[in-house]
Amino acid sequence: MNLLRYRHYQAFSSFWRFALIFAIVLSAAFAHSAEQIEGRVINTNGLPIAEATVSIFYAVPRDGKSTICPTCYPDVGKRSKTDPQGNFKITGLNSDLKFRLLVTASGYRPDFIKNVDPFFSSALAKLIPIRFTGTSMTQRVIGKVLDPDGKPVPSAAINVEGTRFGGASYSSATSGRVDPLAVTDEKGEFFLDCSRDTTAITVTIEPPALAKRRMWLDVGKAHLIRLKTGVTVTGRLLQDGVGVEGATVSMKTQNDDYGTSLRGFDIGSDPDGRFTITHVPADTRFQIFTPMKEVRDLGLLLTVQSVTTGADGSKVDLGDLKMEPGHTIRGRVVLADGKEVPARTRIYLSSEDISDTQDHGIRPDGSFTFTGVPKGRVDMSLRIKGYRVSAKNPNKDWLNDSRLVGRVEGDMKNFIIHFEPGDDNALRNTRSRNGEEQPRDTPLRGASL
Repeated sequence: MNLLRYRHYQAFSSFWRFALIFAIVLSAAFAHSAEQIEGRVINTNGLPIAEATVSIFYAVPRDGKSTICPTCYPDVGKRSKTDPQGNFKITGLNSDLKFRLLVTASGYRPDFIKNVDPFFSSALAKLIPIRFTGTSMTQRVIGKVLDPDGKPVPSAAINVEGTRFGGASYSSATSGRVDPLAVTDEKGEFFLDCSRDTTAITVTIEPPALAKRRMWLDVGKAHLIRLKTGVTVTGRLLQDGVGVEGATVSMKTQNDDYGTSLRGFDIGSDPDGRFTITHVPADTRFQIFTPMKEVRDLGLLLTVQSVTTGADGSKVDLGDLKMEPGHTIRGRVVLADGKEVPARTRIYLSSEDISDTQDHGIRPDGSFTFTGVPKGRVDMSLRIKGYRVSAKNPNKDWLNDSRLVGRVEGDMKNFIIHFEPGDDNALRNTRSRNGEEQPRDTPLRGASL
């Protein structure tokens, strides 16, 4: 019996020694893989692209919200060239981060690889050839981007937001008239070739660790673009005197004029509720708020406030900012013929005061719930093929038969949206019952059935 117990003990000890060794080896393997990113760059035919440059454009924490700007991490800017087989490797990376990679190659559109996690599969980029080749200089936009000291800014993304053509008209879409993205080289230079009828393009310049800038660039001209460091905006989110952790704070320009507006200045609050947004454009009026999608699980929101930044390099401290409970809208979509709402139907709610949106799938019984909704003007929209919003909805938008508009003034528990069979466009030329085509300033109310 003692011998049997000893043999069992030996077997048990051997098993745990093996398990411990396996765990150590596995941990070492994961630790190694977490410090590098490997991948491949190919063209649309699946052939490798050699000498492509792959760089870290920005980073975000693997878990939780980022409390520093995405381009401010030390890993940003690390890069690698692809070998003849299109393979690349970037080493020495922080294992607690996920990355967006920027891929550039001569003769191809630049592109991003999003949400690259070193712990998991390798990254793959498939580049598309540049749309226009052999274009005359009269249809080319040339630019050189400089920092505040007059030095070239490499790896700045030049995002094309729209084009102007046919005189004074312009479009928010590139419409095939220009490639959507360019990237500055080591000299800070870039070019974009445009179709013959394009007279100007509007671009957002997104540099690493400098303030973004949006501007119009005329076609056929060379542009010297000077960037600024930007302003630092700080504050603290509180509820009942206690800091609110993990809330996303966002800023957008108060001026929504096409071609000059900017947004995407987002940061998370730390355990004490404090936040710091860096590289915000100077001498500009902004709105600061908490996006609905980001705080709806908290049940709290920061109502929109105006902020004006000062001179370049200055700081703006907003102090303590009180968060309040957001409003909840619980409702149901009802079809006049008694049929069920089609599967995978989604409903969208937008705050018109801050151009902020959230959406949800409608449940099989037609019900839906929006949380974290701020007071003020909103629009709600959904499309159901063969149906339109009926006149039983007091907040029907008579210029868009799949939308409601109005003001949220509190929680709503039984908000009914009534749809009837019919063409979306059939009622656009009719007048509303009260003569108001878009009742944006009318309190939001459900249909009475």
